[in-house]
Amino acid sequence: MLNRKQYDKDIVSAKKLQIEELKERLSEVFDVNTNIHNQNITVAPDEDLLEEIMNIEIPRAGRDAKDVADELVNKVFKTSLLTQHPRFFSFVASGVSPYSIAGSILSDIYNINNCGYETAPPISLIEEKLIRWMGSRAGFGDECGGVFTSGGSLSNLTGMIAARCKKLTEDEYSIGTAYISDQTHSSVKKGFRLMGIKTANVSVIPSDDAFKMRVDLLEEAIKKDLADGKKPFLVVGTLGTTNTGSIDPLDKISEIAKKYEMWMHVDGAFGGSVLFSDIYCHLAKGIEEADSLSWDTHKWAMQVYSCSCIIAKDKKDLINAFMEHPEYLEDVINSEHTDSWDLGIEMSRPARAIKLWYTVQAMGTDLLADVIDYPFFHSSLVKKELEKLEGWEITSPPMCGTITFRFAPKGLSEKEMDDLNGAISRKIIEDNYAYIVTTTIKGKRALRMNMINCNSTDEDIISTVRKLDEIAHELV
Repeated sequence: MLNRKQYDKDIVSAKKLQIEELKERLSEVFDVNTNIHNQNITVAPDEDLLEEIMNIEIPRAGRDAKDVADELVNKVFKTSLLTQHPRFFSFVASGVSPYSIAGSILSDIYNINNCGYETAPPISLIEEKLIRWMGSRAGFGDECGGVFTSGGSLSNLTGMIAARCKKLTEDEYSIGTAYISDQTHSSVKKGFRLMGIKTANVSVIPSDDAFKMRVDLLEEAIKKDLADGKKPFLVVGTLGTTNTGSIDPLDKISEIAKKYEMWMHVDGAFGGSVLFSDIYCHLAKGIEEADSLSWDTHKWAMQVYSCSCIIAKDKKDLINAFMEHPEYLEDVINSEHTDSWDLGIEMSRPARAIKLWYTVQAMGTDLLADVIDYPFFHSSLVKKELEKLEGWEITSPPMCGTITFRFAPKGLSEKEMDDLNGAISRKIIEDNYAYIVTTTIKGKRALRMNMINCNSTDEDIISTVRKLDEIAHELV
């Protein structure tokens, strides 16, 4: 039975502690971000620390809350990768706007369940306005709609399910075929498995020398599947591949999708933010013809995790795929404004849109566009600096703030060069100077730098290239 007096006492104490903790921790976070160049990119936890954490018991009586907080900060958070560091160039990780942090804190403090309109009308209107604004940046019309999700994986899955519901009857699920490129993100393949689409019904189309889907081979695959009695229903184009930042020929893909009456989904989880830029938005030519778009603003647009969205050109396609009205929701269903539970997979969910709203309102769209533009310069700067040095080879051109390259001195075998570039990566990480991992480009091991981090300066880029060159010549 609940000890009411003890519970109430704990709650009062927790609230007081919460205020003090918030002040202290925010001050620490501010100091870290203000002096971020002086921070370690990674402080790897040793085996003793990991064992200590694993041995922490789940207590019956509870512990001192301040001790728990200190333990989390010093032994958990501070031994994780500092992906906001200006020289963290791996994965697709961005610096974070302080406005996004503020929006996230407010959302957590108020703990609003943003599941439907009636639970939070103003928040629902804010989310709806952001979705429409982002949809307009993609060239979608007034009928567009969508919902904020946890990330690109869920956004992609939501769009793909909508495609299946629109283009296939349940009896056709077994013959429905979909098309992706060999550069498509792994979340899309995972999504097909979750949907029950057989591996044999997913055609992987080769990419060209620029790592873009070959539309000639796409059409060949569609024709073959039609001849085999299958029903093509979905093609997925990518706006900013994870490996090289390449952008599929969305305009040509859309023509084929229309020709064969297929749904076109664009995975813009990484590169969708180019649509914020007036200079580079033309790179997404053809996206206005897509049926759905995934877009992670926690990648390139400085948002705290998690802040992704799925946008459909016609909101009704999401409603038709996901609408369910059980008896316990009858009194809160809103007929004027679409409830978010009818637009996607989730029911209960946080008010993810608030952090982006706070950022856009406080920064303005001009400064946001500058944040998107600058990584294009930085990736070109890497190329320019490498071309001044001996033995370096560009393996994929600068695109969307991403470039891949490798140290390839004469006289080494391919295996030796692969091993050497792996060693260069390990060394620069061990030195805690920069975080750069390798990838595989056309069968060759290469170093990859993704520079969408708004904390990075020109000097960070130039000094990192010089450090790589110094390490390479020490190891060769």
